[in-house]
Amino acid sequence: MKKAILSITLLVFGLTSIQAQQLPLYASYFFTPQITNPALSGAEGFSSLTTMHRQQWQGMEGAPETSALVFNGALNKERIGYSVYAFNDVTDIVSRSGIYGNYAYHAQLSENSVLSFGLGLGYLNNSFDMASVRVKNEGDPFLFPTNQNGTLDMNLGLNLQVSDFRIGLSVPQLLNPTINYSNNYSGPVAYHLIRHYVASTQYDLQIQKDRMVLSPMVTVRAAAFVAPQVDAGLMFNMKEYGYLGAMYRSNYAATLNAGVHLTPLLSVGYSHEFSTNAFASSLGLSNEFMLSYRFGDNKRNSRLESEVKRLKDKQRQASKETEKLLNERLEEFKDELGAAQKVELEKQTESLKKNLQEEGLKLQEAGNQRRSRKEKPSMNPSISDQDWNSNSNSALQSEGVIRGYRNENYANNVTPGSPGYYVTAGVYGESSNANRMASKLGNRGIQANVFRDTRNDMFYVYLMKFPSYQQADSAKSSGLRGQYSGKLWIKVVK
Repeated sequence: MKKAILSITLLVFGLTSIQAQQLPLYASYFFTPQITNPALSGAEGFSSLTTMHRQQWQGMEGAPETSALVFNGALNKERIGYSVYAFNDVTDIVSRSGIYGNYAYHAQLSENSVLSFGLGLGYLNNSFDMASVRVKNEGDPFLFPTNQNGTLDMNLGLNLQVSDFRIGLSVPQLLNPTINYSNNYSGPVAYHLIRHYVASTQYDLQIQKDRMVLSPMVTVRAAAFVAPQVDAGLMFNMKEYGYLGAMYRSNYAATLNAGVHLTPLLSVGYSHEFSTNAFASSLGLSNEFMLSYRFGDNKRNSRLESEVKRLKDKQRQASKETEKLLNERLEEFKDELGAAQKVELEKQTESLKKNLQEEGLKLQEAGNQRRSRKEKPSMNPSISDQDWNSNSNSALQSEGVIRGYRNENYANNVTPGSPGYYVTAGVYGESSNANRMASKLGNRGIQANVFRDTRNDMFYVYLMKFPSYQQADSAKSSGLRGQYSGKLWIKVVK
């Protein structure tokens, strides 16, 4: 009888070892990857509670039956993840149970890359239900010693996430401990935990702006004395409705997965497994049920905070020139808003100004003609002969003419709206008002022109255009070298 019991025990353990199933296997591990890799604890950025129940080889007496409970969460803005995993796995008279606490640290390598490290500590307990063994000799000494014992265990994990692609490696049962049951025989009765190696990779293909995700995945399990086992699967997750999936596990089974998202936080799932190995006709089918509940989505709620922080960091690193340009654009935006409000007031006051303008222009024109006869080009050493000749036809040394710049910088020599940095003197919502201001400046001997910005449908009155922001800012800050006393700012056209 002693030999018969030992043979049964070795057969049970042998079956699990041949299939590399000393670790409990699940068909729904897509939703609980931290079971085998502690580095994935908290990686999703939300807290969740998931329970699974698996009935393997339906219809076979003593077939494996596994239950699991997993809690997963994140702390400290998702830099730290944690999870708790408990399971109970029963195969005929053999029962295995355990509980693990996992810790993970997620290091941000770049904006789209995260390297995660994980450590799991747990306790495993193995027992034999000797009361369920039918024997002829109830006094067999093997039935009386303690047939239940446990040991501490440790898991390690590593995972790299780059955008929508991840690859991970974990080492369950790292300590490779031995559970001893009895020393009443020529040798100890013991169960040896085998160190396993699990490598997995997954790519999430986002569809319709993250509303649907198609995820191909591959997992490889290996351990000493057993042949490696490969899982290859495909999961299609419709985040508003549910998911569908299929997986093939080498020399073992094919699986179909289906689930429904009852609410944004609550999901139920079912997996049906078909054996494909040489014992398929005897082993039958397997079923697995899953229920998962989310307690919140920390990642989604913190996206705005992360984005604001990222923008602030970039702003601190910006150069003084960039900061000045941002301030100019802000001022321009304020002026554009104010210009729209001034349009109605300008219409009401325009008729009054017209009469005064006509009288003033007559007096100014007479004064300009008298002064132009007295001025000579050689009196202004800051202007080259070429610049003087090009500007004499338009301004003719009249009062208010802007001197000291290259010929191509003046408004009359610029293609309106072409790329560059414009020194502007006014912005209007209607072209008639902008043209009127340009005419006034022209009557004073100041070259001015108008262009329309198609982005905001506003009209800009400009005096100069420069190829660089520094030149435009220098002209604006100096009031065109002290020759213009009105308000100026820079309009950037890309």
